[in-house]
Amino acid sequence: RDVAVGGSDSGAVSVLEFQDSNGTVGILHCTEFGKTGCRRATPGQYVASDPKGRAILIAAVEKRKLVYVLNRDASGKPTIASPLEANRGRAITLGTVGIDNGFDNPIFASLEMQYDADQQDSMQPEDTNGGAKGTQLPETQLAYYELDLGLNHVSRRWATTTLQGACCLAAVPGAADGGPGGVLVGSEDWLEYLHDTMEDQTSAGDSNHNKNAILSKRICCALPRRRLHPKEKTTLVTHITVHRQKKSKFFALAQTELGDLFKITIQLDTSVEPPKVVGLEAALLDTLPAATSINVSKMGYLFAAVETGDHYLYQFQRFDLPDAPKCGSKDCQDALSKVEESLSYWSKFRSVATKLAPTFDPTDLNNLRKVHMLENSAPTTGVMIGELAGDEVSPQIYLMAGRGPTSAMKVIRHGVSITELAVSDLPGVPGGIFTVSDNSGSEGSDSK
Repeated sequence: RDVAVGGSDSGAVSVLEFQDSNGTVGILHCTEFGKTGCRRATPGQYVASDPKGRAILIAAVEKRKLVYVLNRDASGKPTIASPLEANRGRAITLGTVGIDNGFDNPIFASLEMQYDADQQDSMQPEDTNGGAKGTQLPETQLAYYELDLGLNHVSRRWATTTLQGACCLAAVPGAADGGPGGVLVGSEDWLEYLHDTMEDQTSAGDSNHNKNAILSKRICCALPRRRLHPKEKTTLVTHITVHRQKKSKFFALAQTELGDLFKITIQLDTSVEPPKVVGLEAALLDTLPAATSINVSKMGYLFAAVETGDHYLYQFQRFDLPDAPKCGSKDCQDALSKVEESLSYWSKFRSVATKLAPTFDPTDLNNLRKVHMLENSAPTTGVMIGELAGDEVSPQIYLMAGRGPTSAMKVIRHGVSITELAVSDLPGVPGGIFTVSDNSGSEGSDSK
């Protein structure tokens, strides 16, 4: 059966199950790990689960990570074992996800930024020419944490540097589903595929010369850019989701902070087992309101939990995009190898994204169709209650909600709406209305 894991700022983690009988959510198991509220060192900001449901990882913004092993009691009820710590000092966590590793030891991927003690108060970004203003920002790393079920121990299995500005992760299907495993990493203007089986990846502490030597071997692609977007500004990828269609068939969707939605095609070499990723391709799908989460159902629907304003449900009209702006990793690799050596390692990515990525103009929906809207008043910036029209039975609530193009003024009337169940014409003018009991054996008057 399917269960969900949830946490709260009270310092508890619970296993939840939806109960069809009464339409409520029940708590199957609850355990506490701390009661210090919302702090950067308190786990609970990030939750990731093993795809096989064997373990969960709960991480804090900084340092602390807890791994819980999920078991079942004699009645089949899920239980949570004592936590295993995977702490790492002076490490800021930007995202976590469970890796599809089949029935081998569970592995969790963590996007981290490691900093030294003397960098705590002096971290500054690079300038546009690749030089540093003071101390550079620490490198962003992708790390794998492995839970050894036999030894009941968590270890940091593997780590590599990834694109600076990376902020979101999505797991790629593993060998059981005909996929290569690994993760997609979203950053500023770029998407990258990473896995511990890949060779020639940079490591933390490598010199700039060593990084440039393997620059053209990274599997990454730039995203198409808006034509009127300033060249000196980047576009941040805020969410990635991977959808499995059937065995060996899957795709990814990535959305930027501007709302542009891209279809990500993962190109595989199926002559080896498991398949090997040889390239990525990003194609513009449509432009939607910026969302905090995007989910794709097996029936061909896409639900966007919009960050500000109403939520929307879309249906796919077309998925083959022959005429959409596209950018592939092969072209990006060739361009990266030809960038001038005077630029720093990460500045080369910024330069290539500006010059190589195709441009487009946002349009109305072309490949998706809006089928439903779920009203949402967040964020509410102003409220007023009053009888402004003069003919209301009760005061109305006037809201200022949304942000940017989703801004709106909403009028809410307190009460429950009326639904007509049946309408019957009367032969004459009624003189009164009476209720009649539907049970002739009931006590009291049958009519009034």
